[in-house]
Amino acid sequence: MINASTIIVRIQTYAVLNVDVQVFETGSGVIDSMVVEVEEDPNEVLVQLAEETENLAIFEKENFSPLLKRWHPVPAAVAVATLHQCFGIVLKQYMTKIASLTNESISVLQTAGKLEKVLVQMVVEDSADCDDGGMAIVREMIPYEVDAVIKSLMKKWISDRLRIGRECLIRAKETEVSASNISTRCLLWFTDMCV
Repeated sequence: MINASTIIVRIQTYAVLNVDVQVFETGSGVIDSMVVEVEEDPNEVLVQLAEETENLAIFEKENFSPLLKRWHPVPAAVAVATLHQCFGIVLKQYMTKIASLTNESISVLQTAGKLEKVLVQMVVEDSADCDDGGMAIVREMIPYEVDAVIKSLMKKWISDRLRIGRECLIRAKETEVSASNISTRCLLWFTDMCV
């Protein structure tokens, strides 16, 4: 049986998803479509999206949640968890395309980590009156795992640099051995010429 709070959660989730899509589409008037133009840096767009997602969560918590609290005990927590999930989808798409560790990718990942902490904090604050303190909703939020991605990229970067260093060392040794062999041959040839 569907009760009033279930309906409110569905309506709120749908409304937040629609608002979130509008943010993705319009970028608050900056981006005209969901397709990012070629000239735009995806790193900058994702950092901006993270900031707008945080602003949207704050706006929702301040404006809609007080009204919806009559029908649902934790409307802001549900909305924030939905925003967390929406941003997580975009972030996962971005993370699958990161090939190497760059300052820009680290900036995006750190911004996403900060956003996640803010959103989780908002859920916990809104759910403080619940029996479990909002942990049920927090458990449903799929973590971005930003630290694990950064660690993986760092391992890859370090192993690439070690491989490049090893190759340079091998080439330098081969060059040195070749040079010393040539020097020895030249010296022997010169010695033979002088005798």
